[in-house]
Amino acid sequence: MPTLSIGNISAGGTGKTPLLLSAVQWLQRHDAKVGVLSRGYGGDEGRLLENRHPQTILVENPNRVQGLAQMQERGGVEVVLLDDGFQHLRIRRDTDVVVLDATRPFGRCLPAGLLREFPRALRRADAIVLSRTELVEAAEVEKIWQQVDQIRVGLAELPRMEGGMCIVDLRQLTSGHIQPLEKMAGKSAFLSAGVGNPQSFATLCLRAGVNIIGTDWKSDHYAWKLADVAAWQAHDLVLVTEKDGVKLQPFASDNIWEVRADWQFHRGQDQWEELLNLLYLPVRSAHIEPLWNAHDPDGRYVP
Repeated sequence: MPTLSIGNISAGGTGKTPLLLSAVQWLQRHDAKVGVLSRGYGGDEGRLLENRHPQTILVENPNRVQGLAQMQERGGVEVVLLDDGFQHLRIRRDTDVVVLDATRPFGRCLPAGLLREFPRALRRADAIVLSRTELVEAAEVEKIWQQVDQIRVGLAELPRMEGGMCIVDLRQLTSGHIQPLEKMAGKSAFLSAGVGNPQSFATLCLRAGVNIIGTDWKSDHYAWKLADVAAWQAHDLVLVTEKDGVKLQPFASDNIWEVRADWQFHRGQDQWEELLNLLYLPVRSAHIEPLWNAHDPDGRYVP
């Protein structure tokens, strides 16, 4: 099966999940049957995927080889998206995409820093996408690309693909009621998040005109408790990420709203769609061939 890995070289949030969701959306819009293979740590990405794209076949297993076997046993998958798969080299993939957070692209390796691998690992990448480029100056974005070019010297130049998050609307966790983005402007809100880069969430809200009166930042994939929600009762409006919303749903109160946001390309969308098209092309050809074979050379239908 054609397989696309979307990963990173750092721990913590880089914007990988929104990009993966956008890939699922594009493939399904083009009639592909998509499977997502994930480690399943924390469960929030999986629940978010099921909420957004319930027709996707999701397999969560820390052992990716076993997970792929489970997916093959279930059947019905034409294209596999390997979530956070850059370091899982035992799984064959057709394309390796690495997401770099433009607000903190490089640094030191764990445990002193956030990097899982040295930046030279980018030489293995087939494509690199810079995320959160709307949060940094254009000169800084160009500097990052120059560093990437230096790391990959001697290799083919990659297309420059850049993007970030765009708020779509707000959703009340208790009722499911939707409010448009414009309702955020001028509102005072308390922010809570258990994600890898909570400051990017705060910046997203600030750019939407929110007056932030306080924050409650937890570790990535934090398992929210009833006591956490009880501590927010003094606030009229609490904004959380969509990833946190799926975990808070069972014991949410009326003052909690999730900020729903989608990936948006600022540069390189055509190249991204061409990448997905090339991945899906063998499957699409297999769909067409039986139709072609059902007709004789003169175009007459052969039952």
